[in-house]
Amino acid sequence: MKRLIFFLSVIYIAGFPVFASAQINNYYPDTWKENAMPETPALSGAAAEAPYYISSYKIARDFNITNRDKAEAVTHYKTVYKRIHINSAAAADSLTQLALTLENGELLRGFRIRSLLPDGKMINLTDQTRSLKLSDGRTAVVVNNIRVQSGGELEYELSLKVMFDYAGADYLQSGIASGQIRFMLVAPRNLQFNFHAANGVPGITDSIAGNNHYHGVMVQDVPALKNNDFYYFLPQLQRIDFALSTAVEGRDTTRLTWQQFGQDIYIPYVSVDKNEQKQLVKELDRWPFLKYRLPVPQLIYLVEQHIKSNYSLRPSSDFFEAPDLGTIIRSKQTDRNGMIKLMMAAYYTLNIPVQLLVTASRDTIPLQKALVNRASANNILLYFPAQQQALAPTEMNTRYPCYPPLWGNTLALRCRDTLIGAENKVLTDFIVTPQPAYTFSNSTLEASLSSVTHPVWKISQSFGGYGGSNAKNAFLQATTTELRNNIFNALLPFMPAVRTVVSVEAQNEKFTNAPLDKPVIVNSTLETPGLIVQDGDRYMLSIGQLLAGLQNYQYTLPEGDLAVQLAFPYYQEKRVHIDLPAGYTLADKSAFTADISHNNILGLKMRCEEENSRLHIFIIEWYSQSELKGEDKKTLGNILDRLKKLQQQQLTLVKKQ
Repeated sequence: MKRLIFFLSVIYIAGFPVFASAQINNYYPDTWKENAMPETPALSGAAAEAPYYISSYKIARDFNITNRDKAEAVTHYKTVYKRIHINSAAAADSLTQLALTLENGELLRGFRIRSLLPDGKMINLTDQTRSLKLSDGRTAVVVNNIRVQSGGELEYELSLKVMFDYAGADYLQSGIASGQIRFMLVAPRNLQFNFHAANGVPGITDSIAGNNHYHGVMVQDVPALKNNDFYYFLPQLQRIDFALSTAVEGRDTTRLTWQQFGQDIYIPYVSVDKNEQKQLVKELDRWPFLKYRLPVPQLIYLVEQHIKSNYSLRPSSDFFEAPDLGTIIRSKQTDRNGMIKLMMAAYYTLNIPVQLLVTASRDTIPLQKALVNRASANNILLYFPAQQQALAPTEMNTRYPCYPPLWGNTLALRCRDTLIGAENKVLTDFIVTPQPAYTFSNSTLEASLSSVTHPVWKISQSFGGYGGSNAKNAFLQATTTELRNNIFNALLPFMPAVRTVVSVEAQNEKFTNAPLDKPVIVNSTLETPGLIVQDGDRYMLSIGQLLAGLQNYQYTLPEGDLAVQLAFPYYQEKRVHIDLPAGYTLADKSAFTADISHNNILGLKMRCEEENSRLHIFIIEWYSQSELKGEDKKTLGNILDRLKKLQQQQLTLVKKQ
C-alpha cells in the first residue's frame, strides 16, 4: 500500500465486504484503545493550516508466519496503523470516502476503521468498508459514508499478507504532515536483513529478544512534502528500504546477492542452442540492410527498428521463460522474454558487443547496491559498451539510443559474460544508465516574417532525439485528421486562438530506417493579425510566444538541497527574421539580449541584430544534465525568470531618428 487518497475514480469488477480480524496488531499494543479520544496536537505553520494532519503512523512487518501461509508463498505480514486529525470543518465535509490501494502481491488479512468525534463518541465504520478489484488487477479497500468532525480523528488499522517479497520500502513521509511515526521489522534469528534509511531518516536500531531480531526507527514531526513539477515525488520521501541478506536453514546458509540475481536473469536470455542459432542466421540473411557495410550505431538502430516493426509483442506468462528462437522467427510474435532473447542473439550474431542492464525507474525507489530488491529491478536495457548507449528491447515505441527517459541516469545492475579458462562466467557490477548527449535531443525553430502590415509567418521546426521520438509516437497514434490536427496544435508556435493555419505539413513523422538523429520536420504558414498593433509611428509585435514557447512559467523550484530533475538533457535553438518597414528600427535591443549560464552545464543566450533592413533574433537554450543542484538550480531559476519576461515582451519598431 503506497498512498492514501480520499476519493476513488476507477473501474472495478466487484465489491465485497471486509471483515476485521480479532487481533491484527501485535507490536503496537498502545493503539486502538477502548476509550480512545482525539488527540490535540500542538500544530503550527503549514501543519496547522493543512486540512489534515497524521497524528500517529505505525508500520510493522513480521516475518514470523504460519506454515500454512509459508506453503502459499506468503513471506510476511504487514500492519499499518494511522490516525488522521481533522483540522477544519471544510476538511471534515470533504472527507466522505477513503480508499487504500494494495500493491500486487499484497492480500488483505484484516481491516478496521472508526471515527473519533471531539466529544468522545466513536462511530464504527468497518461495516461500511468494501474490497474492490481494480481494472489493473490490484485491490482497493474503500470506506464510504465517512462521518468526521473538525477536531476529531479518523483511525484505521490494516493488516496484509505479503507474497514472494523479502524486500521493499516503507514511506514515512507523504503530502500530509505527521506527528509520530514508527517503523518495526521483526524476523526470526535465521533471517538477517540490510536496511537503508533515506532522505534524513535516522539509522535503524537493532535488538534481539527470544528468537527474534527487532529492527526499528521512530521519527517525530515529519513535514509534508510538496509536490513539484521539477522532481519525481516518491524518491524524495523519507523512507526505510529493507532487503533480506542471509537465510539459515539447518546447516545451509543462503546469501542473497546481486551476482546471483544477475546470473539468474542473464543466462536464459543468452542461452541459444545450435538449432536456434542456425534458424537465426537464416533469418538474418533475409534482412536487406545487412547486405551493406554500415556504421555500428546505424546498424544497432536498424536491427531494433526491423525487429520492432516485424515482430509483435504479446503478454508475458506468469513464469520466467525465454521462448525458443525458432518459434519466435516462424510466428513473428513473442513475449517480453522472447523479445529480449531475440534481440540479444541478433546483436551477438552480428558481432556487436552487447550487455544487459537491469534497473528501476527514476520516479520510484532506486536500486541500492547493498539491498537485493529483485522486484525493483524490473526494467531491462541492452547496453552497447563501445558506444556507451542503450536501448529498451521491450518498449515498442522507443528506438536507439533513446529509451524511456525515466530509466536514464539511474543505478543499474550490469550483466555480461566472459571466458575464464574454458568456462563462461557471468560478471555483474553497477553502472549509471546512459543518456544521449544533450545536443542529440535538439529542437530548432526558424521563423520569417516578410511584412509587418500583413503578418504571415513562414516557420520551419525540427525535433530530434527524444523530442522527435515523442513526436513520432504521437503521429503514430493519430489515426484521424482531427487527432493529427491536435498534434500540430501542440507543436506549432503561438496559441491556437491567435493564429490561423494557412498550411502545415510534416516530414519523417514515423519510425523508419532513418535514425533518430534525422529529425521530424514541421513546416507551416501561420497568420497572426491580432498580434501586431500599429500605434501612430510605432509597430508593436507580440512575439513572446514564438520566442519563449507556450509553457506556463509560474513555478517553484524544489526547496533546500532537493535537486531539479529533468526528463532528459536537451538543446533548443530559435532564429527569427523580420523584414523591417522602410525607415524603421528596433526600439530596444537590450530587451532581446540575454547571457545566463553556469559552467556550460545549462544556459540561455539571446542576441539580436539588424542587417539590410532585416531584424534577426537568435536564441539558444541548453540543459546538458538531467539533474541540477546548487548553483545550477539557481541558474535554472534565472533562466526561467528571463523566459517568463520574454514571453510577455513586445517587440517595438520605431522610425529611425
